[in-house]
Amino acid sequence: MSGALRRGHRPLLVPVLFVLALVLACACVAGGVFVVQEARERQDADGAAGERAPTLEEQDRYGEVKKAAEATARALVNIDYRDPDQSFEAVAATATGTFLDQYKASSDSLVELVTTFKSVLTGEVAVSAVDDIDADSASVLVATEGTVTNAQTSGDTQARNFRLQIKLVRVEGTWLANDLVFVG
Repeated sequence: MSGALRRGHRPLLVPVLFVLALVLACACVAGGVFVVQEARERQDADGAAGERAPTLEEQDRYGEVKKAAEATARALVNIDYRDPDQSFEAVAATATGTFLDQYKASSDSLVELVTTFKSVLTGEVAVSAVDDIDADSASVLVATEGTVTNAQTSGDTQARNFRLQIKLVRVEGTWLANDLVFVG
């Protein structure tokens, strides 16, 4: 009789084992989903914790850098043939190092060109953004909007918009342009 009992329980054992295996598989899937969600939440929390608000000193430095780059850009896009020396001195006052040396070396030919073509270039800074910054150097992207009138335009006013990357260095507490590239 004991053999008959054993044979009688076997058909019941297979569905029970199947259900148990199914429950374990579901638990593994649910556990895996939970682990992945928890890891993502921790990663998001770690990322948010790493992002801190800039200090007042950092905010001031960003403001100073943007102001200096914008001054260089404004000086560069406001040139009048009637007083070219003043226009070029305005740029030189915001420059240092390599940029100042190159600018001074080309200023005589630029003054002659502006005077010959009776050029009047006017403009303003449309937008600027700090690209990179540390305690003593920075890179700022500046977009300008303006116009030009000269002999080549037959006296007509034409739009002149520039995109500049201005690299600055701090010299005795003042931010000055050390390099300038037209980027578009």
